[in-house]
Amino acid sequence: MGYNFGRPHTCRNVDATDASLVDVTGPMKDRVDTLSIEKAAEPARRIWEVVRDEFYGANNEHVVQGLSEPQVLRRVYRARNRHFSGDVHGAIEIPPLSTALNEAVSFFQFHHVTANRENLNKPTRLFGWAHPSLISLLFYHGTTIFIDGTFRCVVSGYKQCVIVMVHDRASGLYVPVYYVLSTSRTGDSFWDIIHFVVQGTDQQIEPAEVVCDFESALIQAVQSRFPNGIVIGCLLHWKQALRRAMKRFLLSEEECAIAMSKGVLDMLTVIDHSLVKRCIKWVKLEIRRRCAEAGITYSNVKWRGFWGYFNRTWMEQYDMSVWNVAGLNNELIARTNNPLKRFNRELNNHFPKPRPSTAIFVGVIKTISAEYVQRLADIPRG
Repeated sequence: MGYNFGRPHTCRNVDATDASLVDVTGPMKDRVDTLSIEKAAEPARRIWEVVRDEFYGANNEHVVQGLSEPQVLRRVYRARNRHFSGDVHGAIEIPPLSTALNEAVSFFQFHHVTANRENLNKPTRLFGWAHPSLISLLFYHGTTIFIDGTFRCVVSGYKQCVIVMVHDRASGLYVPVYYVLSTSRTGDSFWDIIHFVVQGTDQQIEPAEVVCDFESALIQAVQSRFPNGIVIGCLLHWKQALRRAMKRFLLSEEECAIAMSKGVLDMLTVIDHSLVKRCIKWVKLEIRRRCAEAGITYSNVKWRGFWGYFNRTWMEQYDMSVWNVAGLNNELIARTNNPLKRFNRELNNHFPKPRPSTAIFVGVIKTISAEYVQRLADIPRG
């Protein structure tokens, strides 16, 4: 008994007479060198994928000889090291990372290194970026500016990214102007950040209100640089700080919810300054009353600890005017809660993973700044 094995014939009759060997090594090297610098924020493997498709694409009719993937990757690293002198900090200060997106203007604004009095072995380093067209918004007198730090998108080795935002009354937009990477969160670093922002406007910046986070070092720096401006802490951050304190004192979730509900603790932020101490007594009684109505056990000892914290922090450490908005107009109060949180969320959404590389970080904030420049330019056109 015999067996026959067979399968379709797959060989193609290729006419090799028209094919030719093309050496693209030289053009490929030039292309890799160009892309390495033009796309400094792109990983080396992405550069390989681009040149592979360009030179080894399926539509190429020739037999091609050129660089392999390992050769391309090594060339990308060498090209970037040569261009940026092998220094990540130097890379930030020269094109293409130093210039704005698709514009021949400087996006990089300052690089400052100073001694850190808290740790002499680790100096404080600041890097600042801003688009010149957006800096011009800070020249107007009587503006409202916002200063806040974010952490998720910070480059490795840095502690925070401080964002300076301005409310542009002409367009109604809240515009992020400055992005500052800082290796420290000390009073000196905050003072230096604000100093460079002031210098960037030729000392013309004169805000009517400054909204910032509840960091005593930041508030002191703001008050010293803008003595004529009203300094207001972000009320959202104030409530978040109180809630964290309640959890530290092990108050139940039900008690926290009652205290944080409308018309309880938030009453302290709107009542006249002279009545705040009396209002604290009322808030204590109101929390106790609402707990009794809901059948919730009132944790007397834990609440005593919380109110001790409140007096030490919000009555003694911070000036009452920072978190109490009595006497201010409603429009300003509304502006203290939303813009910073909304933009921080927008910024973090641009980074799929925390702790991006410096090149990726700069590329993202460049793109965001260019988008705001375009939005401001589009408004007069309707």
